Amino acid sequence: MLEIFKSGGPLMYGILLLAILGLAVVLDRLFYLTVKESKNMEKMKEDVINLIKEDKLKEAIELCGTHKSSVSKVVKGILKEVYYDDEAEIDLLEEKAREVALEELPKIEKNMWILGMSAQLSPLVGLLGTVTGIILSFKVMAQSGTGDPKVLASSISIALVTTAGGLFVAIPSVFAFNYLNRRIDIILNNIEKISVEIINVLRKR
Repeated sequence: MLEIFKSGGPLMYGILLLAILGLAVVLDRLFYLTVKESKNMEKMKEDVINLIKEDKLKEAIELCGTHKSSVSKVVKGILKEVYYDDEAEIDLLEEKAREVALEELPKIEKNMWILGMSAQLSPLVGLLGTVTGIILSFKVMAQSGTGDPKVLASSISIALVTTAGGLFVAIPSVFAFNYLNRRIDIILNNIEKISVEIINVLRKR
């Protein structure tokens, strides 16, 4: 395996670097989404709504504080606005929800651009290796004809190995990128849905 890697030439180290960066982002985002964003928000929402109906805003705020998710932080921001200003208008609550959500967004999407870059650049680096290998092959043919198949095969192997290496990194990177983006979209949808529900409950107080 190491020999195959080395036969791809120096560009294989660029592909390896992209693979390491992509894997680091995947592990980091999986850990973050699993530890901080995977709890049952529907249960928290129902508990908060019940506390609001019982006019226990302080307890509802404390309940949100026991969760680490972005949804709970947005809900907490809304409740604190009402707690300190009982006459707060609905438009103000919506703006507060949007403000907190925008603060949480960079935390949710942290370093996702690196994973996207890994998915996009790795096949291009592999393609660069392919072109380089073909150029070398033609150069060998121009200098010595086809009389030395060993040298010619060595040049072609650079092209094939870098292409395979780029695809080997790109395919799982694209899968991971789309999977993580889907999970992020679900979180953002939950933020919007639950914050609207909480605001509607507060409106009817």
